[in-house]
Order: sequence, then structure tokens, then C-alpha cells
Amino acid sequence: MVVIEEILKSELDERKALNEAYSLRSFARFLGISPTTLSQVISGKRSLGRNTQDKVLLKLGYQNKSSRALNVSKKEKKTVMLEEDVFELIGNWHYFAILSLGEIKGSKADPRWIAKRIGITVPQANHAMTRLSRLKIIEIGDDGSFFQVAASLVTSDEVPSAAIQEYHKSTLKLAQSKIEELSVEEREFRCVTIAGNSKKIKKAKEIIKELKDMVVDSLETGTRDEVYQLSIQLFPLK
Repeated sequence: MVVIEEILKSELDERKALNEAYSLRSFARFLGISPTTLSQVISGKRSLGRNTQDKVLLKLGYQNKSSRALNVSKKEKKTVMLEEDVFELIGNWHYFAILSLGEIKGSKADPRWIAKRIGITVPQANHAMTRLSRLKIIEIGDDGSFFQVAASLVTSDEVPSAAIQEYHKSTLKLAQSKIEELSVEEREFRCVTIAGNSKKIKKAKEIIKELKDMVVDSLETGTRDEVYQLSIQLFPLK
């Protein structure tokens, strides 16, 4: 059985891989325990009390408590509302890219295939698949495919969020890299500088949201064979 120190070490390693500046102290603050306690638990020098362990596991997305949380049944379907704590767990762009990959014909719950399709490392793909399965957001089919089972994935709207800010930063960084990697035929980047009326910003945001929905509806029609990121820049994740 997976033990708490292995879970904590894996979570910390993944966060450091995504953000070199992420520290054990930052992780401890997120979990609500002291850095010293976290360090000692990871190194196996001490254990957490039952109540503290329950809180830590729930913070990391385990739906049940204690040892039962380490063996979450894939068959249980549950709507996932992405509040701040949960979104922080899957807030990097590649988690949502993986969810979209599950909608492509011939999808494979194989970290090597996933890593190759969207340009991430195999360890990142493996860790993301494990986390998405644990959070009951995806299921793996008998044929080796995978698919999203959560009925709804939502985040806060018009509310400041550090986790959502980090997500947008990661997508902008990704878009920047695609300018040089992809040909102009494969991508679409548009921008304009104007003198505008600040009182119209709310209406402008509504139009952008409507445009996003129109583009999504258009691209989802017919056979889905590629995963795209729209920011509004449009490019394939490969």
C-alpha cells in the first residue's frame, strides 16, 4: 500500500518539476503543516496524527479518509467542482490537454503516448494520469483508452485566484514557445492595439467569451484528431 510519505514526496517532486522555485516551505504552507514536520514525515523520521493525515490527504484530493483514501475506487463517479485547492493540483496546462486527449479516437492511457502527443515528459504524464484518476476526473477503459467522467469542471469567474493566475502564466509561456516551433499554417496569433472606451470593457469581455464558445463549437464538430490551445492564440499541442 502507498504510504503518506511516498505521496508527499511524489507531490513535492512534481511541483518542483513544474516550478523550480517551488520549495518544501511552500508545500508545507499549502498543506497547513510546518516545514519541519513535512520534512520529517517525508524522510520517515516521524508520522502524522490521524486527524492531520486526514486533512493532508483531503487537501491533496483524496476523497475519503486515511487508509481508505489510498485505494479510491475508479467506479465511483462524482462531479468535480474545481475550487481553489483542487485547481492548484491540476492547474498546469498539460492536465487539461490530457483531458482533451481522452476525447480523441484511439486515445491511450499510456504515459509515453500522452507525453509524445502533447510534448511533456513521461514522468509528468504518468503523475498527471495518476492524479486525475485519484481525483475521479478520469477513468481508464478495458481497452486501454481513457475518458473524463467528472460531470462538471468549473473554476471561479471574476475572482482573484493565485492558482488560476499560475495556469494562465503557463499557457502564455507555452504560446510563446509555439511562435518559433510551428509554421504560420499551423497556428493563428492575432493582436491589436487600440484607443478604447474603458466603460465598454465588460461588454468586450462578454464578446470574447462568446467568440471562445463559437470557436470551440466549430472545432469540436466532426472527428477530433488534435488537441488545441485557445488563448486567443490557436495552436496544436504537439
